[in-house]
Amino acid sequence: MKPQLIECEPRAHADSADTKNQSRPRLKDKLRRWGREAQDKSHWAAERLMDRRVCVGVTGLSGAGKSTLLTSLIYQLSHPQKSQLPGFAPALNGDLLGAELRPALDSGLPPFDYEGCLAALLANPPRWPQSTRDASAMELHIHLRSRRRFRGEGTRTLILELRDYPGEWLMDLPLLRMDYTEWCRHQAHLIGTDTRSTLAPQLIAKLAALSPQADSGEVDLMALWGEYRSFLLDCRAQCKLSYLQPGRALLKDEDYGVLPLLDLRGLDSAQLAALPETCVYKVLQSYYNAYVQTQVRPFVESHFHHLDRQLVLVDMIGTLFAGEQALEDMRLAFAHIADTFHYGESGLISKLWRPRVNRLLFAATKVDQVLAADHDVLRQLLGQQLQQTFSDARLRGLPVFSEAIAAVRCSREGQRNGRRLLMGHDLGGHYLGFENAEIFAQLPYEDQGWQHYEGAAPPQLRPPLGMESGHVPHIRVDALLNLLLGDKV
Repeated sequence: MKPQLIECEPRAHADSADTKNQSRPRLKDKLRRWGREAQDKSHWAAERLMDRRVCVGVTGLSGAGKSTLLTSLIYQLSHPQKSQLPGFAPALNGDLLGAELRPALDSGLPPFDYEGCLAALLANPPRWPQSTRDASAMELHIHLRSRRRFRGEGTRTLILELRDYPGEWLMDLPLLRMDYTEWCRHQAHLIGTDTRSTLAPQLIAKLAALSPQADSGEVDLMALWGEYRSFLLDCRAQCKLSYLQPGRALLKDEDYGVLPLLDLRGLDSAQLAALPETCVYKVLQSYYNAYVQTQVRPFVESHFHHLDRQLVLVDMIGTLFAGEQALEDMRLAFAHIADTFHYGESGLISKLWRPRVNRLLFAATKVDQVLAADHDVLRQLLGQQLQQTFSDARLRGLPVFSEAIAAVRCSREGQRNGRRLLMGHDLGGHYLGFENAEIFAQLPYEDQGWQHYEGAAPPQLRPPLGMESGHVPHIRVDALLNLLLGDKV
């Protein structure tokens, strides 16, 4: 046995030495990685303190074209020799040198699929990018010529951190200020006063008849949830409604189970709290609370507390031509999200730990669907909807802006028989000419006035051919950039 023991001892030492030799490179790699991360964080902090980094949240109400705007914006800034940005001072003065797209530091979010979206626009035939169904982040390092009075010309870099997320998530933010009972009563009021109830009368009757005290084991709540999710999708598709909760139900087929009880009459908060844990009310309350805690609150903590500015895209044309109810619902959505932002200028320390939104922008998109004479009217109409809703924000010093843009211009104007027409390709690739119904600067005061817009929505257009040559046409993206970054460049 001794020879065997003596023979094994050197092997053990050799294995131990090999392990040590292998662990040293791994330890060095970890130290290098930690060093790079610490350096990155110190650079990030310095950039914020020196006003060289600005974080912009980008979202859009349903169908507003957020992916297309981000793609166009990145392309225009990255190719200053091909872009046309006369309303953006650095481009006009020749100080815009280009931009580089990089991953966002410490965001924990996947990168925006810029290459995939751009490939869709430049394809033959061109097509619109897929809409985003989750949050993403990126950094755009914008290189600028710096003209200094005594030191001559130099260069500097402004880092534009873009965080985009679905507009449906924005609709969930008011849930943070409502408990389940308040939300049920709020939904009951909505369904009872607008067109929602006409879309699914049988479902609404089931929810109204559902007793809060009933044993949850005797009710198929998940089947009701499936019907409710279909109802929300119909509200968006058929009526162009915006204020729909839970918003994530419009994006993912998950069993969230967040259902409103439409009849809580005769039950005060104490009586509801005393109900057994297995009753319908308590089970649905637990689903609601879990949704707020696991979906909504983490999103706010990880996303909104980093923003300096917020851009919200709105399909104002689609909403206007969908009728009075769609516009009223959009206004209601604005009212309920108005208090979800931390307003005001950030101090030196809060720039690092808890910045505040110091500029809020709303942009009406797809204005290439209407004649140029109507572009400014659309911007004014959007501004009218925002004026009352964000009056408190204005009082607290938050600038609120409205603009009208087309991230990619798909139409051109022409004249036939003395009338101005728009010409472009529809989604099927057919070339057509059309004249949109005139858009008035004031909304109708009576129901009859909405007949002007009824059934007159302009056709959806395909991206134009020829963008593979390098020119991506747009309408007023330069003006939008000036509002977003004009004070930083």
